[in-house]
Amino acid sequence: MEYTPLTAELLAENELPYAEAALGRNDGFLVRNGACWLVSESDGRILVGHVDADTSRVFARQLSWPSPSPEGHGFASPLPDGGLAVAAPRLVTVYDADERVRWTHPLDTWDDTQLATSACTPDGTGHLLLVTAPGHSGDGPYAGDLCLALDVRSGKPVSRTVLPSASAGYLFQQSLTDPGRLLLDAAEGDTFHSLAVRAENGALHVEPVGLEDEPFAGVNLGTSTLKLDVGGEWLGRYEPGCPDVSADAEDVLPEGLRFVGHRPGFLDADRVLAAVAEEQWSDNSRHLLLDARTLRPMGELLYPGTTCLDPLALGDGSWLTVHGDAVRRWRTS
Repeated sequence: MEYTPLTAELLAENELPYAEAALGRNDGFLVRNGACWLVSESDGRILVGHVDADTSRVFARQLSWPSPSPEGHGFASPLPDGGLAVAAPRLVTVYDADERVRWTHPLDTWDDTQLATSACTPDGTGHLLLVTAPGHSGDGPYAGDLCLALDVRSGKPVSRTVLPSASAGYLFQQSLTDPGRLLLDAAEGDTFHSLAVRAENGALHVEPVGLEDEPFAGVNLGTSTLKLDVGGEWLGRYEPGCPDVSADAEDVLPEGLRFVGHRPGFLDADRVLAAVAEEQWSDNSRHLLLDARTLRPMGELLYPGTTCLDPLALGDGSWLTVHGDAVRRWRTS
């Protein structure tokens, strides 16, 4: 199966220490506050790269904060007011832009912190910080992990709700064009729960999106949501009020290939960018552009003089690739 060749044009290059290693973390690539961010860590500091709206540059700015935990920072999320929230084992810490600690909030600890991890995000208003946390262990059955809503200025608890997952690893993402649309992946052993979280009138509401075992993918636009089968056998698009769309690898890809990585995303409103290969974490993945409405391949990207790993679509027609500390920004020529 041959695709129309499309040449990738290099727009800009910059460095973020340990950027490639950070992409293996849940908070390595985030959508927050209408922008994309890379999060890394070096020498006990959390490093945050704010991807520039100007496509001729990689970063608008790079920021750093001290890591609150010697065990690793856990999950870090930029805040609309310029601060940083960090959900580390046993503690949520919110920093001001000048690195001062604004407040802390203690968390209970899961029995297995290698599998169960917290995540955090501001809500669409920027007034609340949502945090996943262990639930209450009593004499009866465990009801489930919790999603907490904390006042972003004071840390005061506002609301909470029980999640359908238990001792899971979590990842919050926002829609790039609608920060009020909050998506939560919950990896519970071999099962993934994909949830939409809504904060309304001081209460939290959680509902499933699509099927289980389809984690949310990379950049999402508006209410359109991409989800990827854990094994890479299909890619799906969900949008309220519209028929669900699914592209099976065996139908749209050459024999033996599957969707790989975990960040296929909207390149823009008309195109989706996805990596495909025989193995999940192959160094020889091929990058395809898919029609955003049908998820059928439109063309294959060719990189002049270089190879590139898992691409990170940015929703504006450009995308990033990361190799070591080097972060490169591309578009089709």
